Amino acid sequence: MNIFNFTKEQDNDRVYQYKVLVYPNITYMKDLEKDSYVVVLRNVIKELNKVRNDIHWTILSPYEVKSLIFPNTTQLPIELPSYPNAMRTHFNHKQLLKTIDWKKNDYDIVYSHLPEHTLQLSNMFVNETNINPKFIGYCHWYEVPENTAYAKSMLMHNIAGTLEMEECGVNTKWLKDLIIEKSKLIYTKDVTDRLEKIIQPHYLGVDDISTGHKHKPKTILFNHRDNEYTGWAWFVKRMDELWEKRQDFKVYLTLADLDRPYAERVKLSSRDDYLNFVRSMHMGIGCFQKYSAWSISTTDGLSQGVPYILPNGMCYPEMVGEQYPLLYKANDSQSFKDTIENVLDNDYMRDEANFYLEPKLEGFRWSNRVDKWFGGWKYFEKLKPMSDTESYKRILDFIHKKKSVSKKDILEHMNWGVRISFSEYRNRLRLEDTIKFTKNRYEVKWKN
Repeated sequence: MNIFNFTKEQDNDRVYQYKVLVYPNITYMKDLEKDSYVVVLRNVIKELNKVRNDIHWTILSPYEVKSLIFPNTTQLPIELPSYPNAMRTHFNHKQLLKTIDWKKNDYDIVYSHLPEHTLQLSNMFVNETNINPKFIGYCHWYEVPENTAYAKSMLMHNIAGTLEMEECGVNTKWLKDLIIEKSKLIYTKDVTDRLEKIIQPHYLGVDDISTGHKHKPKTILFNHRDNEYTGWAWFVKRMDELWEKRQDFKVYLTLADLDRPYAERVKLSSRDDYLNFVRSMHMGIGCFQKYSAWSISTTDGLSQGVPYILPNGMCYPEMVGEQYPLLYKANDSQSFKDTIENVLDNDYMRDEANFYLEPKLEGFRWSNRVDKWFGGWKYFEKLKPMSDTESYKRILDFIHKKKSVSKKDILEHMNWGVRISFSEYRNRLRLEDTIKFTKNRYEVKWKN
């Protein structure tokens, strides 16, 4: 069955006060279940569904993502490249306008995970549809010299799109401060002051917390990619140096290959297998060099009771606390190796780190983070309604008379096109005691 033509019939009569359009950030096309954008969105929907039942999510996606199938989600087809530069510059205006089908559908909020496209999105909605949504977002990757080797970056597009949003979440305050500093080189103080208000830390969570497991002594986990920004080459050189001094440790890798006597690549087929393996490690390593706004691989390990040796810089003091006992001097080879040896030789160091982290781990759960984003998702309650104009009264009378109508029915009845924004009328209808919103219709509430 074609998923993009599939409609959950049982869902058609369910009341949804709000509709959200999700604009994606696709970076791992071959397996979207592992894409960080999907991980974030899945947990956002899952956690919000626990506390409210009035939101329907329409998700633009190149193909069906099983973990994004909820009773209150619809996935619509959109062609997007995943190669980073192409993905960030590509914007198929014609296809998108057709896909959202604005004459039939309403969207109260656009939740954009790609600020690089958000200015174009806003322009398209305002100028070529009768929908005037609020824009909120999450930025997974600001292109700055610290994290990209491209001769030309999309930073200005990042920022331009961010400025279209009511609020844009980022991994940490460290990243927010970095972006503000970069913006000061380009924009006026008025603009950077706006960015200060718009960009807010939205801390990422963990799926599971499981501590107190037995571990294999003197095992070291590097569960990051073998990229420059993860400090891969630097890490290998330090391990080589340590191996020359002592040959009593083993390094396990989950995403990289390394031809060294002390190293072993472990390939794991499932998330459960991965976490089971992670929790068996003595310690984990983080040695990002110039840039780390967050590290899901690190929080994966911490959530399983594995202490990590981390640089005292970038996002890490914010992630684990400034007094965390296993912070080493960033980019300092000797401090890094000394800290590793201290943990290898002294069991109490591992216990001390875990004792420090234990009370903090509960706050790492997605359930303790998502509902705090966007000031408690306050923008749903800040949608501007239309006043009681003659046009509004005509629409209300029409719904009362017909009992059940679509948006298209209303537009044809009023003989409206792009010129008149329908969003404010929808926001006013939401306040009516006699009207209910379903996924695709406006209906009269029947009295019991």
